[in-house]
Amino acid sequence: MSKNSFAVAMTYCGAVIGAGFATGREVVDFFSGYGNRGLAGVGLATLMFAWVGVVILDVTHRNPVYSYLDLLKIVLPWKWLVLLTDFMFLATLLAGVGVMTAAGGTVLKGWGLRYAIGCAGFLALCILLLRTGGKGFIKANCWLVPGMAAAILILCIAQVSVPALGGYVRGPFSSALLYVSLNTAIAGVAMSTLKDKLDQQAVLLGGFGGGLLIGLLLLVIYGATAGMESYEIPLLRLAEIWLGKWQWVYALVLFAAVLTTALANLHGLASRVVKGREYWLCVIGTACAGFIIAQCGFASLVAFLYPLLGLCNIVLLAGLCYYSLNKCKIVRRNR
Repeated sequence: MSKNSFAVAMTYCGAVIGAGFATGREVVDFFSGYGNRGLAGVGLATLMFAWVGVVILDVTHRNPVYSYLDLLKIVLPWKWLVLLTDFMFLATLLAGVGVMTAAGGTVLKGWGLRYAIGCAGFLALCILLLRTGGKGFIKANCWLVPGMAAAILILCIAQVSVPALGGYVRGPFSSALLYVSLNTAIAGVAMSTLKDKLDQQAVLLGGFGGGLLIGLLLLVIYGATAGMESYEIPLLRLAEIWLGKWQWVYALVLFAAVLTTALANLHGLASRVVKGREYWLCVIGTACAGFIIAQCGFASLVAFLYPLLGLCNIVLLAGLCYYSLNKCKIVRRNR
């Protein structure tokens, strides 16, 4: 895999592997609670993530796409639909900043900081990392994603091999659709700004490889979090069980996961709304709004906002299908 392909794949994963994912909260809400049928949902989500990654990168590579608004104009057929989806994207990004901030504040609360101070400190770190704009965003993902993916795999495989807890609940393809829809919005924002990193190899390996890694992590978290619906941060509970006093190691990994998606949301929203020097002011303003949203609490925000935003953003999946079908027609016509 080339350097660009790796950077693209890590950026894709970094956008998806955020607070709800690395905490295990998203997987519990969307898949683990459905028992054995949840496994089928995980399989469908994996295939969809691989397809979504390749299609979004292909659109970005072949067309003048430099932001997710450019992406929407290519894959959606009507201007009013572009405007509506753009509005929903902005709402998704803003809500995402709030959810990530809530997760960051929850992790730091476990280290002895007051929740509100932890949220403020987390946002200050995000602003610091984005001081160089898109370059800082890509570098942060290349540094953080490999380590946190390895830590999630190790912890979950340990739990699946020798379960410390047990139990199942129950229902799954609709959950897979909503889950991929929600994360496609976030991934689309991140990947539509990567045009200078793309060639045909980066499109295929970055999109497909990133999608498969997301699916693999979904699978192991699904297997490890059965019966853990009552915990606000299920994987942090597993860290307590398996690591004891060393649980802070996974807390650091979790913090990194939260940070990568917070950066994707902040960078994507600021890149869409403003240009040039105003980017910095928009990042700060969005961070302030995220701080206010975060005061609702992490688990409450994930349970309420994520399924709702997934439903709202399903139009992007439809647009990617529309683009793929048109491309297939053109290929057949040229044969």
